[in-house]
Amino acid sequence: MLTVKLVVQATQGITRLPLSLEFTGVTTDSRAVKPGELFVALKGEKFDGHAYCAKAIALGAAGVLVEKAEGLPQDKTILVADTLKAYQAISHAWRMSSPHVKVVAITGSNGKTSTKDLIAATLASKYKVIKTEANFNNEIGLPKTLLTITPDTQIAVVEMGMRGFGQIRALKALAEPDTVVITNVGETHMELLGSMENIAKAKSEILENLTKKNDAIINGDDFYVSKMHTGANTTTYGIISSSAVKASDVEVTGVGTTFTYTSKVTGKTQYVDMPLIGRHNVMNALAAIAVAELYGVEDEAIAASLHQAVMTEKRQEILHFGKITAINDAYNASPASMQTACNTLEKVVAAQGKGRALAVLSDMLELGTTSRDAHTRVGGYVAQAGVKELITYGSEAKAISEAAGAQGVKVHHVADKEAAAKLLKSIMQPDDVILFKGSHSMSVDKVIDLVFKGEEE
Repeated sequence: MLTVKLVVQATQGITRLPLSLEFTGVTTDSRAVKPGELFVALKGEKFDGHAYCAKAIALGAAGVLVEKAEGLPQDKTILVADTLKAYQAISHAWRMSSPHVKVVAITGSNGKTSTKDLIAATLASKYKVIKTEANFNNEIGLPKTLLTITPDTQIAVVEMGMRGFGQIRALKALAEPDTVVITNVGETHMELLGSMENIAKAKSEILENLTKKNDAIINGDDFYVSKMHTGANTTTYGIISSSAVKASDVEVTGVGTTFTYTSKVTGKTQYVDMPLIGRHNVMNALAAIAVAELYGVEDEAIAASLHQAVMTEKRQEILHFGKITAINDAYNASPASMQTACNTLEKVVAAQGKGRALAVLSDMLELGTTSRDAHTRVGGYVAQAGVKELITYGSEAKAISEAAGAQGVKVHHVADKEAAAKLLKSIMQPDDVILFKGSHSMSVDKVIDLVFKGEEE
């Protein structure tokens, strides 16, 4: 159990709480405190959890982890030098207190969350699995996931994001994964890291100091990932490369994707039919297959899990509003994921056999000096996908409209998401398929709400 003693040992904290006291959990949200929990007072640029410690205690918190204890009951506080570092230390200690739990960690520029969802789904057919919720993959989100490990947990599937050098290394030190997965290297975070080589170097930190006690699952089709080295047992996956786990006979329809693979374990050919569209989702599934086989999940169970897969929302969600289909891929955006989304749009329209392809796109952020070129390339992807009308908003996305317009697409660049919604309402027709995508802070999903609120079937 999570005791005061474990917390104090992990954080070198000072407290008058009895060392034998057991916390029922740990939270950083004062609004969600449950009786018996430890409340951690984190600080940010716009908030300070210390202001809510009294509220947390009133709601039943058994203790509060703080950097300053003035005005608080001394028999409720654990005083530390840095609450974030202490929170991370507690999560690491908690993970290490359950040595029977295997940790699978995923990183990459694109597809982390989808791959995490598929890995968790396949493993859950045999094991008690927890996973990163949503995309809580940073220095606060990862500890949150690790602290949900319970006595019956067998595998934890965690996602690791990064914005610069050293961050994956730090997250890996918290989770101490048994198995790591690298999906790909793309232009995301180019603004901070400056080159694809630097992005690859930052991602490869997850492979550092691994031994034959560990396993690494890497994308054999990705130029940068396939060249990475590690001391772990390595399994490659892919579609075009000579990978250990390889898909063939890939067929993409408007409602899903089918493929076959040959089991590394049994040598048998397994057919997979999953409700996810696109070759990129085949790659995500292959990573899941590689992990599942490593952990002894049978072929049929893997295929059944992929057939029933449910993804984290806003990642190529297919939504139906009367006779109009929306592809909600608005959680985030990079040049590679924009290309993939445009390909998906084209496939859905072709499978439907009628209607037009429309798109509402906004800025891709954190691309630095490559931004204009990247947005221009997306305009080309839009044209290649057969988009009939394109709506863009955001200062960077103007280049998408300019490039797509130059290739014959009817384009509209508007001021904001409200203007995009108003225009879309006026131009959409029955049987249209509409793609919605942009970086998270551009809130392209809000356009869906403004246009279709209350209409989903």
